[in-house]
Amino acid sequence: MFTKEVKDNRRSIALLDGGVGQEIYRRARDVSSPLWSVAVMLEQPEIVTEVHADFIRAGAKTLTLNTYAATPTRLRKQGLQEQMKVIHQQAFVALERAINATGVQVDIAACLPPLTASYQGQPARSFEDVREEYDTLIRLQAGADVVLIETMTNTLEARAACAAASELGKPFGVAFRLEANGRLKSGETLAEAIAAVEGYSPAAVMLNCCDPELVTGAMPELVNLYPVVGGYANAFKSVEAVASGGLVDALEARPDISPEAYAALVRQWLADGARVVGGCCEITPGHIGFLADALAGEFNVVRFSQLGFYSPFEGD
Repeated sequence: MFTKEVKDNRRSIALLDGGVGQEIYRRARDVSSPLWSVAVMLEQPEIVTEVHADFIRAGAKTLTLNTYAATPTRLRKQGLQEQMKVIHQQAFVALERAINATGVQVDIAACLPPLTASYQGQPARSFEDVREEYDTLIRLQAGADVVLIETMTNTLEARAACAAASELGKPFGVAFRLEANGRLKSGETLAEAIAAVEGYSPAAVMLNCCDPELVTGAMPELVNLYPVVGGYANAFKSVEAVASGGLVDALEARPDISPEAYAALVRQWLADGARVVGGCCEITPGHIGFLADALAGEFNVVRFSQLGFYSPFEGD
């Protein structure tokens, strides 16, 4: 019997996980540390695996290593620089165990975060100095499938991270955080930020770890500035406590960002042209699961590494 092949004309989008670090930290028992979810991994590694597995079961196709706080600068401040290699190895083990437990094929994403702390301005460092630190992180996470450069608040770190990531020869994306005025913490505009990194040819340029309303407002501009874009917002009431030097313990989630509400926001980003979506801090496996179910019939949900092999529409 002859069966006609049906061509999938759905638009392809990459679905990331949610706020891995915050979810790990929330589930931990009596852990309070400037190293955040990395401290949890050192004491309760099973929690990290459980969180990764929950995001995979929810439908995320690209999972980020739990290394956001494991930069050389941060570990040095806590006297843990000698454990840097072991910490990164533990992050791989935790995620690989989750992948094995679920039996789902996903991308492992290396994480290149701000080197000193989130929500800061331009660091008083040279490009070469910053680049060297990101080179170290790339070496430690070279086994990843893709690289996500996240929560960039200035073009110095963004350029240095892109330079390091581009040497790996794997797909990488860079995500900027916007302040309430629509600019980076450094004062640079979104257009200036993209101009600073486009020469490195990232697979996607995104917005992350800012209010979802800011992502909504900026997405039309972002779509016009770069070929492949996306967004994954946080659901904090305010990040001022951390921006002022406090611990993440002080942060509170917004009760109005339910899974349904977040999915509606993401749908608007997709309608504007986004092709990479997911969640940042306080976006839980429940949010990602609801989102995955809501988008399943309308979009072809793929891994981040597959974006380069797909045109915006499968039929093109």
